[in-house]
Amino acid sequence: MHTRYGRRIPLSHHNGLLLARLSWSVPTLTVIVSTLLHFFGSPRDVPFFISETDHYGLQDHVFSWGLTIGGICQMMYAWHLYHALDAQRPRLWFLASIIGIFSSLNAILVAHFDMYDFMNPHILTAMFAFGGGVLWAMLALPSLGVHAAPIGHRFRTIGFAMAFLGFIVMIGAFQPVANSFDSTGMTLEEFLNRAQSGIDFAAPAEYVLVAGLMLCLASFHYDLVKQHSEHSDGNHTTDTEKRLV
Repeated sequence: MHTRYGRRIPLSHHNGLLLARLSWSVPTLTVIVSTLLHFFGSPRDVPFFISETDHYGLQDHVFSWGLTIGGICQMMYAWHLYHALDAQRPRLWFLASIIGIFSSLNAILVAHFDMYDFMNPHILTAMFAFGGGVLWAMLALPSLGVHAAPIGHRFRTIGFAMAFLGFIVMIGAFQPVANSFDSTGMTLEEFLNRAQSGIDFAAPAEYVLVAGLMLCLASFHYDLVKQHSEHSDGNHTTDTEKRLV
């Protein structure tokens, strides 16, 4: 087995599976609840970017605390996966795990650099969170290779395709519209209203992107179960052979 860098998080198999569930369920629930609060509140327009739900009031607290807790879980999860899973390409798997930690850290930063008060840091951290998450999912495919659970690999492939497509559509739909006019002197609301024709496509694509990334996170659950079962069977066989000798 390849020697791992650093110390692993002291989690049992069952605790690791719990962390796996938290890594995708917490941010998913956060996005759903904050979106509903914003939708039934006073949205600027519909559809809207996920970041627009980080608005003053209850939805602000849901968004900020939910993504902070979810991001911490994801950082721990990425490091736990690095140590818990055997990989066909260990060095690439280490790189993928570092990228996963980095993208999870930026998910936390997005929660605190809201688009209303910190536009430039928000855009930068959001790009790192989304782009890093897509890259993590992409590198995980060849990294785990033959050691991946078939269903985990399948879900990861679907999730990566969703995330990549959502990312491309989001950027491709919004940027040309945003660059087609001079936003000097505009408030954020005025700018977004002017760019709404691009947001009509970019915002749904952003939700598809996030859904794809959550599917990728959920897919590793099957790899943890498969490899734990294989290691347990191997240890049981070794113990039986020792007794026979």
